[in-house]
Amino acid sequence: MSDSSSSTAPPGGGPPVPPGRPGRGAGGTGVHIAEELEVYFNEHAHGRPVGFVASPKWKPPTDVYETADDLIFHMDIAGMQPDDFSVELAEGLLTIAGERAPRQEGKRHYHSMEVQVGPFERRFRVPVPVEPTSLRATYEDGFLEVRLRKLPRLPGPQSVKVT
Repeated sequence: MSDSSSSTAPPGGGPPVPPGRPGRGAGGTGVHIAEELEVYFNEHAHGRPVGFVASPKWKPPTDVYETADDLIFHMDIAGMQPDDFSVELAEGLLTIAGERAPRQEGKRHYHSMEVQVGPFERRFRVPVPVEPTSLRATYEDGFLEVRLRKLPRLPGPQSVKVT
């Protein structure tokens, strides 16, 4: 029998998952298994669930990176308007969703159709502590940028007096 305090590797490899991490088998976190699979594929397979039936929602390519002060999600999604997006932060998951309408210009016979249309959705586990009320999103030149202000990390170990 294994020690319940040790970290475990997720299925398919990847970094160890600390025990009790929200949504990773901790129970009672409100995160459903489908959401967990989606987050897993975002973290380990670039949003592509190999061997699974295709989702009716497509997944725009998105870079996630940090600056000194912010956590930034940079989504490549041309042909939209700011009101076409839904951006929500809940329980440590950022959800970006919307629908890109097809361009309707009469009857068409496609020789190649690579531009995705229809509903899309991406979910990302927020990898660093952030200030939830700092959530901001802007859309410009075909890119959606979502910013969250990072919370400062305290240097060194922290302790508390037990009362």
